Amino acid sequence: MAERKSEAARARALRRERFESGFAASHLAAAGAVMSATFLFQHSLAVKLLMLLAFIGATWCAGKRFSLIATLFVSATIVAANLLLPFGKVLFSLGPVTITQGALLGGIEKAVTFEGLMYASKACILPSLKLPGRFGSVVAKAFVYYDRIVEYKGRIRAASLISDVDELMLDIWESEAEGSGSAEGSGSAGKKTDGASPAGFATASVVFAPPRHPVSGILILAGLSALSCLALLI
Repeated sequence: MAERKSEAARARALRRERFESGFAASHLAAAGAVMSATFLFQHSLAVKLLMLLAFIGATWCAGKRFSLIATLFVSATIVAANLLLPFGKVLFSLGPVTITQGALLGGIEKAVTFEGLMYASKACILPSLKLPGRFGSVVAKAFVYYDRIVEYKGRIRAASLISDVDELMLDIWESEAEGSGSAEGSGSAGKKTDGASPAGFATASVVFAPPRHPVSGILILAGLSALSCLALLI
């Protein structure tokens, strides 16, 4: 089992290296933004499903870690939450819960939209992406930290949730600080690096750290806005 996991990790790392070497980070991010906008305003659920499958395939090619089980679980949670607000034709009832066509289709569309945007960002945002300005730096750093959170090799257990998450955050923060210190100490380019970004780290921790909640979209937008404004004032 351990050998199989190690082999899978090596294959994924090779795919990631090939993918990142084949695209300019800014060009891929721009393409991802266009695809995400097209996906977001697509009215056909069938087309959205096909695009979601394409985004999942692109994420696999990019060598990013993902879980189809987690995707199905989050999608089912979103659909279940949407069924609590019934509207449209009544299909059937499960005890006190009435299943309606409008709520069911609406929940499926929301789930597909949410997961599609998540997978599109995974595939199209590379760690080497540089965005102009202080706001761009915070956003770019957040995606870098997100990648490191996903790639974390430690375990997060329910019995020691707080300490495990704390260890994850410290590991990511320290690895970033060490990398920045090495780059600054080399002095090859004669420029000072930004180092670990507190605002970017906080953004990634609040927005991207699992588990994802179906109502987190509004919290994500509010958190990003607040942290970004704070970063501009620091």
